[in-house]
Amino acid sequence: MKHIITTLLLTLLVPGSLWAQNPEEALYKYFELFNSADKEAINEASDSPFVFLIGNNKTVSEYYGDSVDFEGLKKQGWAYSKINESELIYSDELSAMVDVNFSRLDKDEEVLSTTNATYLLINKEGKWLLKAGFINSNLSLGK
Repeated sequence: MKHIITTLLLTLLVPGSLWAQNPEEALYKYFELFNSADKEAINEASDSPFVFLIGNNKTVSEYYGDSVDFEGLKKQGWAYSKINESELIYSDELSAMVDVNFSRLDKDEEVLSTTNATYLLINKEGKWLLKAGFINSNLSLGK
């Protein structure tokens, strides 16, 4: 019985699996992973390849975490990010898009930037994974 409970807890708590019931909840869980700066967990929470369109820059990475330099973000003053608002644009069995407005904050909780973004998520084997992000302004990935 102990083995079954342990297996169940590990299945539910694997950070990259975004065990969320819906894509909007998955995006909130993703922001938690981003704030942990755990590239491996972030990569597990995204699909390959991951596409980022930020302003006029197009980035294609194997996974999302591969496109972010957390040490660079920290040098720019970043401590964490938070979602201010979100809206599910659409969702079907295979994909979804979520609009978010989020802020990056420093250790003193001062807002460094506020950004509007749209994320594309795909449903693979019952897990909502980040596939692409679209931001119509400049936003540093720490690089």
